[in-house]
Amino acid sequence: MWYEILPCAAITFGCLLAPNYVHWAATKFFCNGRNHGRHWYADLHDWHSYTKDRRVTGSNYITRGLETIPDLPDDK
Repeated sequence: MWYEILPCAAITFGCLLAPNYVHWAATKFFCNGRNHGRHWYADLHDWHSYTKDRRVTGSNYITRGLETIPDLPDDK
């Protein structure tokens, strides 16, 4: 009858859904729950901002604008 296909359908759907949950668990365990890490080479603007913050403030996580960079003295 029609209900004989239910175990095969359950196995098929389980195999299709399992990678999503395995990926979620692996991300939680290995990447501290972050789905996407930074890819520095894809966008150099992020890399330059990262190095500017580290150079100006001494920390990667404290952001400051251009107003914190000292001006060069005028040599007139």
